[in-house]
Amino acid sequence: MWQTHPHFLSDRFAGASFQSLPVDQSEKRICEARCLSLLDDMNNWAGPKYLIAEGDTYTKSPEDETYPQLEVNYVKLDRLPKFTDGWTPVLDALRAGNFFVTSGEVLLHDYAVQGSGAKRTFVADVDWTWPGEFVELVWGDGTKTDRQIVSATSIAPFGSHHYSIPFDATGKKWVRFAAWDSAGDGAFTQPVHLRP
Repeated sequence: MWQTHPHFLSDRFAGASFQSLPVDQSEKRICEARCLSLLDDMNNWAGPKYLIAEGDTYTKSPEDETYPQLEVNYVKLDRLPKFTDGWTPVLDALRAGNFFVTSGEVLLHDYAVQGSGAKRTFVADVDWTWPGEFVELVWGDGTKTDRQIVSATSIAPFGSHHYSIPFDATGKKWVRFAAWDSAGDGAFTQPVHLRP
């Protein structure tokens, strides 16, 4: 199996890319089957692997707008790096999974796994542009993936909400959080690998 090959197991093999596919909103989540299921599988197969947002722009005309059409990465940094720091702080954050991916209409703030042992809590502050649809806590045990879905239909447009979702970490290898709105837009964290 290719997931046991040295290149996949290398800490330099970051994972895969994330795009807004399919564009017909036939899935509840952006790139649900093609991207998010791969993210979950990769983290069940090996150590931390991530999805980095990217866009295929091919050719552009002067009137084209790229920012509103592309998924973006928001990198969690302690401070804005100085020019003399180079790209090292950004690359270190990406390699550590300290970033989230968003279509732009849903933003995540101050998300984290809190607690230790079996009793843990995933906390996240979410800002919504459109009305909310649902948030979810997704986890894997090294073999299979499962999730807890929490309705967000009470969230009004331009709203925000603090989520605190307790979970039992027993047998779980990793956990991630995602928020999705009524228009099919969303944001998700990278998997956090749990330590006993």
